[in-house]
Amino acid sequence: MQASSWRRLLFSQIPFDLPLQFLPGLATGDIVRYGAILKDAGTGRILGHLQESGVAQSLLSQALSSAASPLSLVSSVVNTGSSIYTAIQVRQLKAMMETLQALQIATLGVSLIGVGVSVAGFVYMRKRFNSLDGRIDKLMDAVNAGFESLEKSDFRQQMSSTKSLVQRAELAKSMLDPAKEYKEVAAQLADKAAFFEGEIVFQISARGPIKHDKFWLLAQLWMLSNSVRVDCQIRANELLNAQHVSERIASEYQGLFERIGPASFDADHSEGRATVKILRDAADSAHSKPFLLDYLRTRRIVGSAYIDSLEREKEQSILVLSAT
Repeated sequence: MQASSWRRLLFSQIPFDLPLQFLPGLATGDIVRYGAILKDAGTGRILGHLQESGVAQSLLSQALSSAASPLSLVSSVVNTGSSIYTAIQVRQLKAMMETLQALQIATLGVSLIGVGVSVAGFVYMRKRFNSLDGRIDKLMDAVNAGFESLEKSDFRQQMSSTKSLVQRAELAKSMLDPAKEYKEVAAQLADKAAFFEGEIVFQISARGPIKHDKFWLLAQLWMLSNSVRVDCQIRANELLNAQHVSERIASEYQGLFERIGPASFDADHSEGRATVKILRDAADSAHSKPFLLDYLRTRRIVGSAYIDSLEREKEQSILVLSAT
């Protein structure tokens, strides 16, 4: 089936395309990716916004259930196959990784926040928090100087309450007034994000090298909280507020992450370089999100309907919201 026919069949009101048609232009340099945006290299015109779908969230959720590192599991399945996946799922994983690699966001997407584009997916986010939660005690014991007993207790409380908010967001759709719940969860997640950001600032400002493992945990928690926060505002159709919040988040990422280089950590230089690359790409993705929200708002696309259409997709892992 032609891509245009496929798009018309599934999305009569929202102009989604398949990434396949943009890959030749990316390979030649005629199209460039900035964060989650595809742009015309010559004119700078936005061609589309990269989005993960329901099938991507499902595959990544399974990866988190099966291994501490979704990236390592996906690579294993793609290279050798796995008995826990059906042949269809292995094929979907391979296609997703090929697309992510072609778009040069594979590491960012699988290791951090969904596929690092725009919509989180609450099931994936909850499992991501659970995965990080399982590492906390081990991490805290390994860096005793960084976590005193009182600090450990406070951090555990913050982590538990943040996970609880994600669970509330996941169940909000079944309420009589889901928009009200989404907005309340988003407001409380702003406080949680501020806590994790404050811990990151403290880490960066302390004397000596930054403790890499602790920093990376905090960075993921911060970005996960922000991602769910914006997701809730989109589902509540508070698109203008979500746009303003996204702009603030992007500014905060840039302000902090630009202060960090590969040599800033108490880790191997290659590990520091990989971390910095992901952080810079995450900042670029955050800067591109307000453009998506502005597009949805000005085209009068309802936020909840937009996300529902993405979550219903069960074949294509990555879609492009066409801006042309």
